[in-house]
Amino acid sequence: MNLSKLIALAGAPLVLERDDPEAVVVDGPGDLAGALRRLAPDLVSLHNRPQWVRRCPPGSAVGVTFHNYPRAWKVSARAWPAVRAGAPRVAWSAVSGALAVAAAETLGVPVERVAVTPPSIDAAYLDPPVRSPRPVVLSPNRLLRKKGVLDLLGVAARPLFADVSFAFADLLSPWLVPTAEHRALRAAIAAVPNAALFAPAASPADLAARYAGCGVVACAVREPEGLGLVALEAQACNAPLVTTDCGGLREATFSPNQCVSAEDPDALADALWDALHSTADRDVARRSVLERFSPAASGERLLRWVTEAVR
Repeated sequence: MNLSKLIALAGAPLVLERDDPEAVVVDGPGDLAGALRRLAPDLVSLHNRPQWVRRCPPGSAVGVTFHNYPRAWKVSARAWPAVRAGAPRVAWSAVSGALAVAAAETLGVPVERVAVTPPSIDAAYLDPPVRSPRPVVLSPNRLLRKKGVLDLLGVAARPLFADVSFAFADLLSPWLVPTAEHRALRAAIAAVPNAALFAPAASPADLAARYAGCGVVACAVREPEGLGLVALEAQACNAPLVTTDCGGLREATFSPNQCVSAEDPDALADALWDALHSTADRDVARRSVLERFSPAASGERLLRWVTEAVR
């Protein structure tokens, strides 16, 4: 794929259908090498899978972008020597500065070798609905312990928050059916009187409406986030935000919104209470998000990295 084609695709999602003339669908990693040889691309862009570099044609430039921390890359112990040996030929990038540092340390390359290529928020958040906040703490992340569900339920159970609703997305993706963890968290939410599940948003516009109607969005994660799109979306919609200081979330949190320690439940409760009652102007945070993470801004950073990768 040449750069002009990349630019043409940057403004819209690429839907991968088997009959799409712009897509080549493979059934598994084992078919990747053959498909790439036939395509003879100028650049192969991989995501979270540095072990697939060895499947790329020798004449193609290779770029790997990381969205998650190393444990999510699914590199086996046996594959690591080959990954590190092939590191010099690859253009690396990560979605946040914090993740770039972690990736460089893991790969054994200088941190300046890992460019920061932040993702884009959806265009639906560029012109959000007018805010009509209610006393609701919104948690739209996946329904997992590592997303801080139990921490937020602990806050919800405090007498101070008796009149505040805590809303959790019943979002299981990429799982198709609930796991034991999902079922346990559903039960834990049902046991707290002022907590409830809601159906996952059907579209970015649907989620933007929820951001506009809540009192505060909570990203109380327990493990490092690559960046945190929920945090960016919420701020683009002028919603107050509280995050925990895990990975790239600090880079995704702009003043006057608060980023607190994941190990301090009192700080989490205080920050949520403050956000629910704050009259602070959130437009500065919104502008900061749009300057860095709008489709145009993110696309420019990506194109700059791609241009360097194919030189």
